[in-house]
Amino acid sequence: MPREKQKRGRRAQEREKKEGEEEYKRKREDDTEAPAVKRHRVSAEIGSEDFVPLNVDEDDVQRPDSNDTPFYGLLDPEEQDYFSKASEILELNQFQSPEERGLFVESVYEEAKGKELKIACSQSCSRLLEKVIALSDTNQIRRLFSKFLGNFLHLVQHRFASHCCETLFTMAAPALSDKATNRDKTKQRNNEEGDEEQTLPLADMFLQVITELEGNWGYLLTERFASHTIRVLLLVLAGEPVDISSNNSVVASKKKEKIGVLPVDTKDQAASITSRTVPGAFVPTLKKVMKDMTSGLDDTYLRALATHHIGNPVLQLLVSLELSHFGKSVSKDPKSIIHRLIPDDSMEEGAQSAIFLAGLLYDPVGSRLVETIVQHAPGKLFKNIHKNVIQDRISSLARNEIASYVLVRVLERIGRDDLQTDLDLIVPDIPSLIEKSRLNVPKVLIERCLVRNVDTTSLAKALVASLDRDPATRLHQLLKTEKDKKETEVEADTDKMNGNPEIQKSLSAVQLHASLLAQTMLQAPGPLSDLIYAGLLAISSDDLIAMALNSRTSHVVQKALVAPTSTVQFRRQFIPRFSGYIKNLALDNSGSHVVDVLWEASKDVFFVKERLAQELSDNEQALRDSFLGRAVWRNWSMDLYKRRRGEWKAKAKGIVDQTGATKMIEKKPVKSKLDLARERFDNAEKSAKLGGSMASIATKFQ
Repeated sequence: MPREKQKRGRRAQEREKKEGEEEYKRKREDDTEAPAVKRHRVSAEIGSEDFVPLNVDEDDVQRPDSNDTPFYGLLDPEEQDYFSKASEILELNQFQSPEERGLFVESVYEEAKGKELKIACSQSCSRLLEKVIALSDTNQIRRLFSKFLGNFLHLVQHRFASHCCETLFTMAAPALSDKATNRDKTKQRNNEEGDEEQTLPLADMFLQVITELEGNWGYLLTERFASHTIRVLLLVLAGEPVDISSNNSVVASKKKEKIGVLPVDTKDQAASITSRTVPGAFVPTLKKVMKDMTSGLDDTYLRALATHHIGNPVLQLLVSLELSHFGKSVSKDPKSIIHRLIPDDSMEEGAQSAIFLAGLLYDPVGSRLVETIVQHAPGKLFKNIHKNVIQDRISSLARNEIASYVLVRVLERIGRDDLQTDLDLIVPDIPSLIEKSRLNVPKVLIERCLVRNVDTTSLAKALVASLDRDPATRLHQLLKTEKDKKETEVEADTDKMNGNPEIQKSLSAVQLHASLLAQTMLQAPGPLSDLIYAGLLAISSDDLIAMALNSRTSHVVQKALVAPTSTVQFRRQFIPRFSGYIKNLALDNSGSHVVDVLWEASKDVFFVKERLAQELSDNEQALRDSFLGRAVWRNWSMDLYKRRRGEWKAKAKGIVDQTGATKMIEKKPVKSKLDLARERFDNAEKSAKLGGSMASIATKFQ
């Protein structure tokens, strides 16, 4: 039987394999822009239940054809290898000084000269460009910005280049209100190439970006990659914080890859998460952009964006910027976004606005828009929403996993009387909420009752009724650390649980929310905090140490030691229970924080503090061999304990040693010979004047 014809030798096979990989990669990079082009067609979205097509003519909106999408070329293998190594060097971050890192970044810019667009569109090298932008100074950002000008319409829609544009806008935002430093000016003179784009201010560059994207806002709102960049651009124009790392941010998706580098200047990092002053031309530009984005959309399409997974974050941002930057009275303007979404002020049952908001409360995407409206709506509109939409279904909202977040935003804003009414409506559902681990509503309810000075006795009684009578069991139930029969059966299949990270993540989240609820209860004087204190005193020592070593429940132990509701009687019973376990706690990541808190908590029970300090002293070598142990040793001033016990005792009791200060006051400074001579001269002059005055007085009486 004849054999299949094959190339002989490993080199030939490796060469063939390499050629196949390069061909596959080239096709993949070419295909990345295909989805962005397909999304321009209206017919692609008609099949979606939550998305309504634009009610405009095809000629009114400019849509680039697939033939208009430019191809910037591919990097050579040698260039890809260089940039891959540069990315690894930046990831390691083993530079001796910031100046050395700055020189390396500048060398990367020199190597990338003329290839910036290729790198931005490269699957592997675009991440390097993001890192380099994050480490760039103002002059380098301006130079790269000038290279991108004229191509932003295509770059913001690219799968990889859109992330580079997003990082570029974020890092350029702080420089809009600051002048270039002398160092940047010097670099600009040294690197001057005679290009007019290099001298163009960043503010003008942003305005030019707006000009490039003008006329295309309609489809960019729901474009998969461009929508993220559009949000950053809107925040920059408004001077709002651009914090991509925040969990509550509407800028980037939670799945966005973190590039893992810090800006070259900590001031730029701080400026990116704080409000900024922007050039005067940005305010009318922002207003015009927001108007252009929504003027071509009918009201039905605009409301459909509320449940669109890509268009919803943009709509949230537009609503918040409109209400925060153009005044609350903008809601009365018939052309405003908020009025088009909610045209009825009364919110009566059966009204179009009430039906619209009620339909979004339980939607995982639409509920986020309701949160934004609740946070920024004018007072009159908010009260109508609370009275007619929220209060009638408050029990259902509290039990629902999605709608409860809207209820939390409402509780954070309502006044004292409305809070008391809502508390009475939610209290009957507290046992169900505890059983189903819906703990965010009770937590926020306690916080707002403390702020508004509302009595929490009814809430405490509901908690007691929903838990066991035994204080120890009750604490385990509240912290979700108990092991009943059902949980034992679940833990029997440990192999299956360990193989499913989603189950572990869910259990961890439940315990985290339970810990936060317990910490909030400790801040409330009266029955709520007594529930936690009684449980901590009732549990066994082993369970207490296990809580202290747990990353989530250890915060409850720390809060119980230093909370304003913590009494001396409680600490005298509670702190001695840590005796004998200090070494294990000090060497643990979570337990070491408990030991640090014990120093402050035991100042009024000195005999216990001295016993714990002696236990630390007995394990000195083990503590010094550990990073965490050395931190505990330093925080407890153990060197002072071993060498000068008297000073340590005074410090441990919180007594300020004023002996040294008194000595400094009593001890007069040493005067020089010149000062002494001046003092003798002044005294002699005063004596002469006094003698003359006395002689004149005696003459008068004679």
